[in-house]
Amino acid sequence: MKLMAVLVLMLMGWLRGAGAAERVLFAPDFSRGIPAGWEQVTFFTKPTDYSAGREGTNGFLHASAVNGCSALSVQLDLKPAGGLKLRWRWRIAGVATNGSERVLAKFDHAARVFVAFDTFIGPPDTVNYVWGNAEPVGTLVEHPKSRRAQLFVVESGNGRAGQWVTEERDVAADWRRAFPGKKMPKVVGFGVMTDSDSLGGKLTGDYAEIRLTGE
Repeated sequence: MKLMAVLVLMLMGWLRGAGAAERVLFAPDFSRGIPAGWEQVTFFTKPTDYSAGREGTNGFLHASAVNGCSALSVQLDLKPAGGLKLRWRWRIAGVATNGSERVLAKFDHAARVFVAFDTFIGPPDTVNYVWGNAEPVGTLVEHPKSRRAQLFVVESGNGRAGQWVTEERDVAADWRRAFPGKKMPKVVGFGVMTDSDSLGGKLTGDYAEIRLTGE
């Protein structure tokens, strides 16, 4: 009987683990161009140029900002999921010279990805992941213009410029850190942003293998 009880407990544990299996909630494919539904979000300045690129069999999204600024985003409607995670690869040619994560007049970034969350009124709350110019990796900073946008510095500086870098973030945990005490609402959008309107010049960023998953 004791052996049977142990076997039953093991089976129950396995079933609980199987029920919590990770599932893909969002995974855009750029191998055949920019998918339908993605739209430019402009900010009264010259927009960033977004296009699909290929390296061998791998498709990616290429962004080039020349004295410009715009995001490329897609609307989503995803209920809050346990274990919400984001994985992606990105690459930059270089960070903004004299760029800053805290000063609006210097707020340019070669690469940034964000997850947007539902709000009752006004713009969505966003959890952003940036390739920082100056702040150390691990820093959480509020957007200099809006507390609704919280930015995590995931990479920083030119040390890894020119190479593809793979990232993975626990979005649910980052939400709790960025918006303490607020229950995580549904995901209403995802986007990327490369901009150089504050300091001028040219910045480029590449984005690939984006995966938003949950249990």
